[in-house]
Amino acid sequence: MRTTLKALGLAAMLATGLASNAWADGFKSYHVCGGYTFATCAAVQISVVGQNVTVRVWNLSGNSAATYGTTTYAGTVFTGIGFYNVPAGAGLASQFSVSGPAYGSTNPGGWAIANQQLGGFTFYRTNTPGGNATNGITSGCASSGQLPSVPLYTNNCTPNLGSNWVTFTFKISGTWDPATSDLALRGINGPNGARTECLTGATGTLAANCTTVTPEPVTMSLLATGLAGMGGAGFLRRRKQKQQNV
Repeated sequence: MRTTLKALGLAAMLATGLASNAWADGFKSYHVCGGYTFATCAAVQISVVGQNVTVRVWNLSGNSAATYGTTTYAGTVFTGIGFYNVPAGAGLASQFSVSGPAYGSTNPGGWAIANQQLGGFTFYRTNTPGGNATNGITSGCASSGQLPSVPLYTNNCTPNLGSNWVTFTFKISGTWDPATSDLALRGINGPNGARTECLTGATGTLAANCTTVTPEPVTMSLLATGLAGMGGAGFLRRRKQKQQNV
């Protein structure tokens, strides 16, 4: 068990992309589904190293093949990502940028960042011509009829989350451990413009409606089978070594 925990800890450190001389303020990974008017799903990772913040977003809507994906409506377009319950000293500094794979041949852009009144940061796509979904983040599982004809980012419809994240980077003043904060996702239904919001940790009138997704039972069964196979192989190796030493 201790060996397994050490291995998991090492994997988490590698996932943050730490340089040999850097120190990490924190890392948090979300796999969530929810929404006020219709459900949406996402994977979001936050890494803070010194003053440098990296946020990666993957729209999992309709991606039932992914470990944390579901059969929710695939045409959700993310138009805002927010973090709240952020320490007061962690203010926005500079150098905000966004990058990621484009949907179609037109390169998207046009995102901005602002400090929230309640303490935190909000990323939002700018109100450019072509509709409210312009420059939003989509799921590759959506059909062409579920998405508007505007510049968009898109995440692959794939079982394994690889390198095609939509990535935001910026610098902050002060320090921020994202493990102590909460997430807000805002999206719209591509064709008809219905809006939804998915919140973690909210209270009062803005009750939390974003829940953590766990792997499907079949995924856990496959994982257990793999671990059992690894254990069996280890047993055979130890038995062979014992016989050789006799």
